[in-house]
Amino acid sequence: MSATQRLNLDKDKLKQQFDVSHFDINAILRGMQLTFVGAFRALQNPDLFTSKHYKQAIKAVLIGYAIRLLIALPISGIKFLIWLLSFFFPLDRVSWDDTVVNGLTFIEEHVLQAPLFFMSLMRYISPTLDDLFMASLLWVDLTYVQKHRPDTDTTELRKMYMLPPPLEDRQHQRLQLSRPPLSKDSTDPAKLRAMYYPPLKLYHAEDIRDHRVRTAGSLARFLRRFARRAGLSLAVYAASFVPYAGRLVLPAASFWTFKNAVGLGPASIIFGTGVLLPRRYLVIFLQSYFASRSLVRDLLEPYFKRIVFTAEEKRKWFRSREGLLFGFGIGFYLLLRVPMIGVLIYGIAEASTAYLITKVTDPPPPPSHSHGFAQTQLEWRNKQKFLSLSLSNLDALHDQPPPWPGPATDRGGGSRRYSGIRTGIRTVCKVDFDKPAAEQPYLHNRWHPDIPFAGTIKDGETVKIECLDWTGGQIQNNDSADDIRNVDLSQIHYLSGPFEIEGAEPGDLLLVEIMDVQPFEDRPWGFTGIFDRRNGGGFLDEIYPSAAKAIWDFEGIYCTSRHIPHVKFAGLIHPGILGCAPSTEVLDKWNAREATLIAANRLDRDVALPPDPLSVHAGSADQNLTDKVGREGARTIPGRPEHGGNCDIKNLSRGSKVYLPVHVPGAKFSVGDLHFSQGDGEISFCGAIEMAGVITINFSIIKNGVNNLGLKSPIYIPGPVEPQFGPGRYIYFEGFSVDESGRQHYMDVTVAYRQTTLRCIEYLRRFGYSDYQIYLLLSCAPVQGHIAGIVDIPNACTTLGLPMDIFDFDISPSSTVGKLDMGRCAFEMGRTEGEVRLEEAGRKSEVSFGGGLTYKQ
Repeated sequence: MSATQRLNLDKDKLKQQFDVSHFDINAILRGMQLTFVGAFRALQNPDLFTSKHYKQAIKAVLIGYAIRLLIALPISGIKFLIWLLSFFFPLDRVSWDDTVVNGLTFIEEHVLQAPLFFMSLMRYISPTLDDLFMASLLWVDLTYVQKHRPDTDTTELRKMYMLPPPLEDRQHQRLQLSRPPLSKDSTDPAKLRAMYYPPLKLYHAEDIRDHRVRTAGSLARFLRRFARRAGLSLAVYAASFVPYAGRLVLPAASFWTFKNAVGLGPASIIFGTGVLLPRRYLVIFLQSYFASRSLVRDLLEPYFKRIVFTAEEKRKWFRSREGLLFGFGIGFYLLLRVPMIGVLIYGIAEASTAYLITKVTDPPPPPSHSHGFAQTQLEWRNKQKFLSLSLSNLDALHDQPPPWPGPATDRGGGSRRYSGIRTGIRTVCKVDFDKPAAEQPYLHNRWHPDIPFAGTIKDGETVKIECLDWTGGQIQNNDSADDIRNVDLSQIHYLSGPFEIEGAEPGDLLLVEIMDVQPFEDRPWGFTGIFDRRNGGGFLDEIYPSAAKAIWDFEGIYCTSRHIPHVKFAGLIHPGILGCAPSTEVLDKWNAREATLIAANRLDRDVALPPDPLSVHAGSADQNLTDKVGREGARTIPGRPEHGGNCDIKNLSRGSKVYLPVHVPGAKFSVGDLHFSQGDGEISFCGAIEMAGVITINFSIIKNGVNNLGLKSPIYIPGPVEPQFGPGRYIYFEGFSVDESGRQHYMDVTVAYRQTTLRCIEYLRRFGYSDYQIYLLLSCAPVQGHIAGIVDIPNACTTLGLPMDIFDFDISPSSTVGKLDMGRCAFEMGRTEGEVRLEEAGRKSEVSFGGGLTYKQ
């Protein structure tokens, strides 16, 4: 580096040291103006003048004075001792006693800052100050909107923005604000800023939600902080009495602290002035400055409990607004020192801080889009504009839409703007249809506790999660079933996740509320398949061994298929798989019991699938971890009692609530296998209307829920949304534990449901449908499967209810409709119909997919 460069660098450093732009006089004066404007607006809020707040005010006054009395006890004791000595010694002839008394009072009031101490202590005794801040923030939003929409009534305005009603009915009063005539621009709806209160109320301030739990810890930290500050103040004050050097102690302390706070220039001026000022005035000045800073930090606490900054970020935030915050705080600090009314002033100061926030920060995003917002607020970007505004036009800010996505409202003039009222929902996982599923880091196809998190979701948060179809995109929208025949079953069930749910611990329950499920707008279709018996098979695969497919087109809530004509029904849209990751112990239990079943198998088909490293995908795991997941990870095909998983419950639709046991820290929740519709049983194996789509879920944690509810497997509560078919609009088919060959089985529900399904297939043939079309339809239509009887030996009885209104013709037993042209479903290339082996039915029920347990060895 050349000498010239070093010189320029030194000049820049020196210039930076003397920079006082963040503490300029205009900012200080504007802060003082905000003190009075904020207080004036706060006092206009009728929601602050309630019996609740009156009671809290009385309580604060009483507690405050009690605390102040305790603080004053040592000094009062010394004063009492001097008074007693006056009876024995002629103290009226000396002045040291007055000096001692006045000195102790000075220490109490200015060195220790006792008034500010007990005011600040109120925050840790009552949560009312946070309530005051939020109520005032709501009032600021309401008054701002009505200022630009003068004809809007407050009651109507609250309804418009879905805000809470007034705490007390004020006869639906209109706002009567002193304001200048409104210009055309000021009343233009397109110029309205976004709101502060609606998104900010969605943030969870942890130590606000349960005031009693947080009080002890917060109060202890506050007392330690005050004791440290008081000790340092006393030490510096005492050192100022040291002969000769003591005269420089307070100026030096002022220089050091102001240098860090406002820069070298002001600190130098304060040092020079401090050498000349009497000790008393220097202490008052120094302590007043730092007391006002502490006051402002306390007043801003409700904001920083919601919008989280790191310590360094918070330091930068305060420094960029130093002058304005000093001007705002010093006025309230002086008023706090007024006897009797000081406690009440503190409440007004907190309410006024809500107005301050709207002038020095941007409107906050909803929690779902809060990532990175704090970093955008470190510099006060609109500072010069705000300082140049006239006092009557302080609301002329934030006329640009916020940078985060969210629902927009049409505010006229073709302007689409974020309203700040209805907040957006964060998407925590996105899928890419142009990239193989195995290359996407937020997907996985095994259950294992070590698969890395794909994202983090807060307790209580609602998020959107994108999902591929269960094959990972292997099936195409065409008229060939070749893709069904050739599907790679080692790659199925690409799940989105696993997601960390903040605060979830083993033994908790994860409450999963399904808010919505939708297909992608540019992929409004799904498929139902019958797998080839040699590659997956299905419930009736020894009778229907061929691969077949039906494509379904979605139109709103309805679906139709070119492969199964004359049918239309509303989808009962739902996820097939919901679950939390197993712990190592639970995973070992799964693998052990399924290995035992596999070892005992004597059939010519798979009865369970062990861990398999082939085509394993473990999200963002490295190769070593992926190999481990391949060796140990459980396959996703079956549901399991400990966590749910692939249960394919058709009624687990929008509005449903699922209670899932948590086995690992963070829960590691995953979801996938979305279905537009499904019949009970999903009998063809690929039997739902499989689709890719987006699921919206709200997550909440029930601490120690597994033990409290005594759960050994998940439970759920269905939602209110499902297709409406009257009880008289179903036709039911019965089945019993007697197979197709007439062989009796003992209480075999699977044999019975198989017979129920075959009875329905036989019935629908007479209308012209092929067996494969009916098999596909019964898999995906909203049919009702029930166990009617389970105790009447030797037969179990099952039923299947088929809604007649999904057809556009009459299928009731009394109908006379003949066979219609039903076309055909999709088969392999070169085939026009699938193979039907009715002669095989029931001959070898002991090796069938469905049933025959009585005779299996």
